[in-house]
Amino acid sequence: MAVTKSTKKTSVSTELVFGQAAQQINKAVTELGNATSTITQLVSQGEELTLQISNKEAQIADLEVQYAEKSRQAEVDFNLNIKTNQEKVVNEILRSNDMEAIKSSELKALRQELETIKASADVTIKKQVADATNAIRSQFENDLRFIQSENKAVAAENASKIGTLTEKNKFLEDQVTKLYNQLDAERAAGIERAKASAVGQITVGTDSRK
Repeated sequence: MAVTKSTKKTSVSTELVFGQAAQQINKAVTELGNATSTITQLVSQGEELTLQISNKEAQIADLEVQYAEKSRQAEVDFNLNIKTNQEKVVNEILRSNDMEAIKSSELKALRQELETIKASADVTIKKQVADATNAIRSQFENDLRFIQSENKAVAAENASKIGTLTEKNKFLEDQVTKLYNQLDAERAAGIERAKASAVGQITVGTDSRK
């Protein structure tokens, strides 16, 4: 009975440790889900920024197409007036098409700035994703090491308890064996005493008949 109670107590302790470990794992999974949601939001923001950049590029391309079409339409008039007042004619044509003159160097600078913004946005998003991923991985590994350490401690404690119970069980088995041996010896002695008593009674009866 003593061995059975100790075993039940050990089982309850082990279940408690496993329950705590499961709670810690669930906590890590929840934190991982929250971090994944954050990463998804960052990616969504990055996609939105990329879409805005694409829209700006499309607007610039559309303006360039409109400018090219209007330029072709006004090419004849432009060629006639270009010699008299080149700058005035150009500005008038652009204003009539809701455009403004821009130098090639300025256009180039704007395009470079656009590329820089896109590159910076990509770098920022990748860095944020990497940081969030590393933080999640680090937390998960720490939690896992903690759980493994707790499990090792519990296993060592259980092994010690099992060793103690094994020694007690062996001692009890030895005591039971000893008692059985004593009972066998007592039973044999009783049988011998009974035999001796029976032999004495037979002998006495024979003498009286003589």
